Amino acid sequence: MPFERSSGEITGGMGINTVVTLLIVIVFGVFIGVSAWIPLLPAVTALALVAIIFPIVFYPISRGLWASILYLTGDNEEPD
Repeated sequence: MPFERSSGEITGGMGINTVVTLLIVIVFGVFIGVSAWIPLLPAVTALALVAIIFPIVFYPISRGLWASILYLTGDNEEPD
């Protein structure tokens, strides 16, 4: 089955990327907030770097995941 790019197709990959990034930041942010033994400034700096670098690295994977969701649901064709 050929994959046809349709209008708005990029939005799904961006949505997956945003949700996964936010989940990672929230989970590690809560872990940093609960842990009293972790120094705050280095932990927040590392978390900020992860929040900047992770979406850039994960973006091609999220686009592939979105394309696979479109393929599996059969919603990859734009109606005429």
